[in-house]
Amino acid sequence: MNSPATNVLKSAAILCLLTGWIEFCLAAEATDRNIRVVREYVEAEQRANFPELLTEYGQNKQLPEGYELQALLALSHYPALKEVKIQFVLGDVGIPISSRPYLASMLNSARNRTYKVIIDTEREGGRGALLLKNQPFNAQVGIIGHELAHTVYYLDRSFFGIAADAICQLNNCRIQFERKTDRRLVDYGLGWQRFDHASFVRGSFSSNSSQLSTAEGGGGAYMSPAELLSIIQNHPAYSD
Repeated sequence: MNSPATNVLKSAAILCLLTGWIEFCLAAEATDRNIRVVREYVEAEQRANFPELLTEYGQNKQLPEGYELQALLALSHYPALKEVKIQFVLGDVGIPISSRPYLASMLNSARNRTYKVIIDTEREGGRGALLLKNQPFNAQVGIIGHELAHTVYYLDRSFFGIAADAICQLNNCRIQFERKTDRRLVDYGLGWQRFDHASFVRGSFSSNSSQLSTAEGGGGAYMSPAELLSIIQNHPAYSD
């Protein structure tokens, strides 16, 4: 006899097939595979796991120099990306961190494309907290995980769908695009890492600690620590 949870998952799968509702399908997939949630990744504790992580999640990956472990820990939450080609690129690019399909591979099928995660290395104007190199280890895993949540999303997008997403980045729909990415990240078990990242960045730009405990917390495209915490606290995978 099927359990209630199994019946829910079957219903979710049917709804995915009938509607093509990608966000619902991704959440159902995450629920189905028993999310692994870690409150904090500590670098000294995780170093011993590097060879195993590299073997399991390093295939077809060009890892970022100096952040290899953080990238592998984030990748370990996305089984669908195991064999996908991903290049992490470091450079003075003007945007703290971003991700996108490699243009030359756009006409390939989704899983045969190459995807890029681009990480900025220099920042002027006193906003150094946005640079990966200045963030705590657990927060680094969180923001890399956010970019990989984009990559997972792109696996279900056609060439024209990705083109539409690119246009979206030029107007206000970018806000919902990024917020849905944060929700997707939570579904894959990286909620605490993203929470620590949001707390660090918001705290670096404000002397008012109460801002971290408000629902707005500065608004914008990315969720505040309080918004992330609310989702985490109401997510069944984080009940422990």
